[in-house]
Amino acid sequence: MERNPFLPIAAFILIIGLSVVSFLGYMLAARRLQTPPPPQRIVVETKGGTHTLKARLARTPEAWRRGLGVRGEDLEALLYLFPEATDAPFSTEGYRFPVLLAFLDAHGRVLQVVQLEPGKSYAPGLAYRGLLEVRSGVLRLEPGDRVLP
Repeated sequence: MERNPFLPIAAFILIIGLSVVSFLGYMLAARRLQTPPPPQRIVVETKGGTHTLKARLARTPEAWRRGLGVRGEDLEALLYLFPEATDAPFSTEGYRFPVLLAFLDAHGRVLQVVQLEPGKSYAPGLAYRGLLEVRSGVLRLEPGDRVLP
């Protein structure tokens, strides 16, 4: 039986074609995964009423390192949630605008409020379980207000 001389060429072209399609699929999937999810809404109950903020939740160490002032998104707030209480200081190094910080207890109650300019650090001197970071001027917060994720 005589072998077809075009069979090795056809197999080679098929392998190259499958490789190109596979690579394009990989690139498209990676590009799709880089798109961030839409912002969430966070509700804040103050003495002046209930406010809804366009925000993101930060629950991982990677997300905690990227504060509101260094993100390229148009957000009003960033809510940090920690698995256990911490008394770590907060820094606005590299921020482009001032922020209002509200240190929260485990139930979302505001314990302490401070405004920080870019490049400053603040140690609250108390243990907190969450932190609401808000663009300065968006909302006025006081101890006793409540944040609902």
